[in-house]
This record gives sequence, C-alpha cells and structure tokens, in this order.
Amino acid sequence: MTDRRASRFHRLIVLGLVFANALAFAERTPLTDVGIEEMVVVAHHKPTPSHLVGSSISVLDTQEFANRITFDPSALFRNLPSLNVSQTGTFGSLTSVRLRGSESNHTLVLIDGIEANDPANGAAFDLSQLAGASIDRIEVLHGPQSARYGAEAIGGVIAIYTRPTDSSDLTEDRALTLGLETGSRGFHQGNLNVDVIERVGAAVSRSQFSMTRAITNGSNASFFGSESEGFRNRTWRADSSLRWNDGSEIGLSARETRTNLDTDPQDFAFPATPTQGLVIDGDNDTAARQRLIGLHGRMTSGSWLHELKLSQNASKTHSRVNGEDDSGLKASLRKADWAASRDYEYGKVSHSLALGIQYEQRRFRNFNAALPSANHKARDKQLSQFAEYLMKNDTRSVSISTRRDQNDRFDNLTTWRVTGTQAVLNQVRVHGSWGEGSANPTFFELFGFIPESFAGNPDLKPERSKGWDLGLSGEDSDGHYTWDLTYFRSRLNSEIVTSFGPAPNYFSQPINRDGTSRREGWEASLSRDVGERITVDANFTLLDSHEPGGRTEVRRPRRSGGLTTHLAFANDKGKANLSLIYNGVMQDSEFITATPTDGVEIKSVTLLNAGISYQPNERTTLFFRGQNLLNKEYQQVFSYRAPGVTASVGVIMTWR
Repeated sequence: MTDRRASRFHRLIVLGLVFANALAFAERTPLTDVGIEEMVVVAHHKPTPSHLVGSSISVLDTQEFANRITFDPSALFRNLPSLNVSQTGTFGSLTSVRLRGSESNHTLVLIDGIEANDPANGAAFDLSQLAGASIDRIEVLHGPQSARYGAEAIGGVIAIYTRPTDSSDLTEDRALTLGLETGSRGFHQGNLNVDVIERVGAAVSRSQFSMTRAITNGSNASFFGSESEGFRNRTWRADSSLRWNDGSEIGLSARETRTNLDTDPQDFAFPATPTQGLVIDGDNDTAARQRLIGLHGRMTSGSWLHELKLSQNASKTHSRVNGEDDSGLKASLRKADWAASRDYEYGKVSHSLALGIQYEQRRFRNFNAALPSANHKARDKQLSQFAEYLMKNDTRSVSISTRRDQNDRFDNLTTWRVTGTQAVLNQVRVHGSWGEGSANPTFFELFGFIPESFAGNPDLKPERSKGWDLGLSGEDSDGHYTWDLTYFRSRLNSEIVTSFGPAPNYFSQPINRDGTSRREGWEASLSRDVGERITVDANFTLLDSHEPGGRTEVRRPRRSGGLTTHLAFANDKGKANLSLIYNGVMQDSEFITATPTDGVEIKSVTLLNAGISYQPNERTTLFFRGQNLLNKEYQQVFSYRAPGVTASVGVIMTWR
C-alpha cells in the first residue's frame, strides 16, 4: 500500500470511528462511576470530563506537584509521554521541548491562556523561563491543533495554569507564603506569594501576587576548561479577578520574567583549532525579558456565553561578547479573541457550539551594535474565524472544529480537526483524532541577521502538517489505576530547515525542505496505587522521526520513558518520591571539519531524581530535592555538558 493510500485508509478509520459514534448515541453503561471527575480545559472550548476527550492528553495537577518536589518544572515534563526535553548545558540555559517528534517551535505553550512562545527568538518556548514559577496545573494536548489554536500547534499544545482552573468554589481567605531554598553550585532561591479572596458586594474577588528571585553559579557547559555559567532569574506575577454568581467574570493578569545567563560559544576560529566546532569557555552572556499581560471577561446573554480576551506577549533578548554589546532581538504579539458559545440538550445527548473571531499583530526588530545594516524592523497581522461543535453523552463524544486564517503576508489557510471517543468495554474506551497543523515562518527566519553567521530568507513558505492518532485507555471503578496506549502518525511538508555553507564560518540560511518529514510511534502511560501509601507512575514512548531522505531527525530519541514512585509516610505529613528518567540514543548535528560526517550520535542516559518533604505543623513544610543523583556525565545537545549532581534544601512557611 502506498503512503498516500495508507494515509487515506487511516484517516477513514478515524472518521469512521467518529461518525459511528454520532450514529450510535444510545443507551450504554457509563465509563466510570468515580464521584470526582477530572475536567480538562485545553481540549475544547469548554471544560470537558477527561473520559470524553477524544484527543490524547496528559495532566499534572497541583497535588502531584506538592508530592513530587522536583528541582525545577522542566524535570516534570520528562515524565510525560512523547515529550522530549533538550537543554543546552547548565541550569537556566535554553531548554527546548519537542512533542511527538515535532520541532521546538511547533508546540504552542499557553500560560493562563496567554500564548507564551517567544515572538522574537524563533517562536519556541524556553522551559527555563519557568524557573521558580508557581504552577497549579499542566495539561498537554497531543497532535495537530491549528483548527483551534492557529499556528505553532503542529505537535500539540501545553497549557500551564498558575491559578486554579475551577473558581466556582471560592471562600473568603487570606494567605501569605514565604519560601526559601539553598543548595549546591551556589543555588539560592526566595519566593513570596500573597493570595486574598474576599466578597465585594455581589461578587467574589481574588487577588494574587508572587515574586521569585533565584541565582546559581551553575556548571560548565563546555567539556573543556573549568569556567561555570551562572544564571540569575527574577519573576513576578499579579492576578486579580471578580466573579459573580451568574458566571460572569472579569480579570487582569500580568507576568514578567527577567533572566541573565552566562554562555559559552562554539569554536569557529580560522585556521581551525583542536576544539573546532565544539563548545569552549568564553565570556559571553545573554539577558532576556518576557512580559505577558492579559485581560479577560465573560458574560451570558440569553442562551449564549460571550468571552473576550485581550493579550500581549512582549520579549527582548540582548547578547554581549567579552563585555561588549553584540546583538539583540525584540518582538511582540498582540491578540484580541472573541468567542460565543451555547449549550442545548436533545434527549440524553448534549450539544455545544462555539463561534469566534481572533485578530493578532506581530512586531519584530533585529539590532546589531557593530553592523547597522543588520538592523531591521517588520510587522504583520492576521484575522481568523473559528468554529467548534461538540456532541457528547455519558459514554461517547464527537467534536469537529475548523479555522480560517487570513494573513497579510502568506496565503489564506483553512484547517480542520475531528475527534471522537467511545466506551467499548467496562471502564475501557477507544479514542481517536485527525487534524491539520500549520506554522508560519518566524520573523527571525524571514529577516534575522547575524554577521558572518546567519541571514534570513523572506521567500519562506509556511509549514503544513496532517496527523492522526488512535488509542485505548481505561481505569478501574475506584480510580486506583489508569492507563493509556496510543499510536500516532503525522506528515510535515515545506519544513523550514537551516542550510549551512562551507567552512570556516558555515554561513547559514533557512530554506523550505522538499519532500515530507514523517513521524510516528507509540505512547503509553500507567498510574497505579500500590497499597494506601505508594503510587507508581510510568510512561514509555517509541518514536520514528525521519527527514524526507530517510535520515533520522536530530534530538529525538527512538526510546524514552520514566518511572516515578511516590510514598506517603508519618500520617501523610511526609511525602517522598524517586524518579528514573530514560533518554535513549539520539542523533545530533556537528560542525567539525576534521570528521567525515555532519552528524553525531548522543549516547543514552538514565537519570535518578529524588525528593522528600515533611510538614511538622500546618504552617511549615521542610523539603529536600536532588537531580542526577548518580552524577552521570551526559549531553542533551552535542558538545554541551549537562549539569552533574545537584541538591538543595528549603522551607515553606504559610500564614493565614
């Protein structure tokens, strides 16, 4: 069977499942009788019970964060299936995420509903920006999602919530929390959080403010020399909202992160040296700032719920070499979203329809201190219309969504997504989805410029993707275990890659690659209670990711997974965890002229992380946490040394 026929065949399977669900809405035993149902926010235009979501999803909630006590939030992402993390050296350095083999700028990241992908630096999200963040919940939506979320959602969507997603049960309260932490490699962190909930007339007001300061001497990102790369982080967040009994709400949120990171350069000296093409010690540093601001409101008019969101994502990156200004990027993304939705019942089937309009404007500036011709400004805008229809009862659901993008720089585009799920046995369901994805060239790819190193390409075309998945999931009636097994497949066309010139400077430029990049694989997850005090979480991913010529794509291990054991002790006053994270053999690029190839194999690694916390009283929590406790020497990006063993202790005090 040819690839084209196979693709059509698999698509027909998914569509057949969906429409079979639609025709079969009838009496059937509910999938679960568990009293408390987990609600997923990111999958559809309204919160939906997890067992009625057709897409493949992964969730980490507040309770899990409290139990795991990990070193930084990015470590938790390594425990999720089909999600690979690549860190360029020490803690705080650029940390990219690839979902289901997609590129790092093909996963859309939302923080409290605001797009957080860096509009200046490649439209990817740097997980190091989450250092010290106060996170309530993370939801990961797998597969192409452009029909709901637009560009950059080829691999999927990661939604990060720093406040509770369910504000229906707010009682008056005031809390002040102070956290202090210190550890190896000169690591120190302080956090202050204030939370006030009070009644204001007929409404309930909730205001939160948090501030975090973290510093570390870091470790040496180079395998040569002994210079450590330090990292400094300052983050503050403010959030205030008013909610009325009829569901109406208005709120304003703001978040700013400022970081300073010491970095090491690659050796591209000419004539070539013994370390040519490798990372070496150097006096480089990068300062970055990102600010997210959002205003949201909702109200009901008749049978329709209206929601309005205004947001701005502004970022700036500034690089220095040997103490002198070198280059920088500055950009902003402004969005206005309006959506109206209504629900109605027909027998035992509920229906929900959402219609909306989105307007966005991007601005970009590239500047260079030594070369005025490298300075450049650009902007574009886009108007989009979208619709989603969701039909469900107790045991099955069907959703269809579509979006029309009208961009003033690229051709107009329409994308679709279809999902469905059906209970097939007691506590077992089948779920499937098919969708389209797109990613516009970034401004840096179009117009960026680095003297003697990189030049943008204004003739680039957007990337296009189609993908589907089909899986089984289940749980027992008491919620003691849950499991999921999903097969996924996607095809990417017009992929934007970097074309490198000859030595000695390897001058580069982005191009649209001919042919199709192919990604497919299996993702599995299991969570099980072992007795009353022990819980085990496990996941495994098998991935095949290839370029058009059949070459394996870089920084995507074929095998990866994790195993975490949680233990509660001392009448639940104490919690401990032990995590094994496995990252298999993967390929990467190398720029060493003395070798006959431009690729290199990065060895597999298994990391051991642990954490323990104890509450001597309701006000105080003491904790210890550590990463890479076996002190493995490894790399996630070729020639960048990952940190060795790290450990820290801390205390959290809360006053009410």
